[in-house]
Amino acid sequence: MRGIRSTIVASSLIAIAMLWMANYCRAQEQSKTPEQQDKFDPKTTTRITLGSTAGAPGELVMVPIYLTPAEGASVGKLKLQVSYVSVNLKFTKLALGLAAEQGGVNLQTETKDGKNEKDIEEQTLTITGSTASATKGIPSGLLGYVTLKISENGRPATITLRASAEAEELGPKKQTESIRVISGQIEVQTLGVQPIVTCFFFSH
Repeated sequence: MRGIRSTIVASSLIAIAMLWMANYCRAQEQSKTPEQQDKFDPKTTTRITLGSTAGAPGELVMVPIYLTPAEGASVGKLKLQVSYVSVNLKFTKLALGLAAEQGGVNLQTETKDGKNEKDIEEQTLTITGSTASATKGIPSGLLGYVTLKISENGRPATITLRASAEAEELGPKKQTESIRVISGQIEVQTLGVQPIVTCFFFSH
């Protein structure tokens, strides 16, 4: 009898946790920016999606980058630019994702520091990717993880990762006309607060 009760209690706790996550994910979807909520045709639009995450001052955070080519499209080269206020955030490194590793994709990074129109320090990360294959484009999936360092003196804030991209199809140089970038964000939390799991599946 005691074992049955324990099983019931455990099942109830799991159900509550799943319900909480579902509600949280719905809230995440509803709170997306108009850019993310705009409708587009996934069959004809190539998408690059930046994930969102959270961390405390002094921590490293990783932002995943996903590529989803349009149906029948073969991306040979791409260029992604990500800009963010850099007072509390700095680029550290880029690691290859599973899709990039399996597809033999070469990723290069370059950073540029400057100031935006409000005279606030800003950093722009440029990521270029290409495939060495003459017959297969950059595959769909996780291209890589961008690792950024939150300043030790970082204050609680939400830092938007504003992104833009351009791409060329495999073969004769031809710009991909329909390409969409879904930007991400980093939430700087107070020390001692556990980061919240972000629902990435809404963005694909």
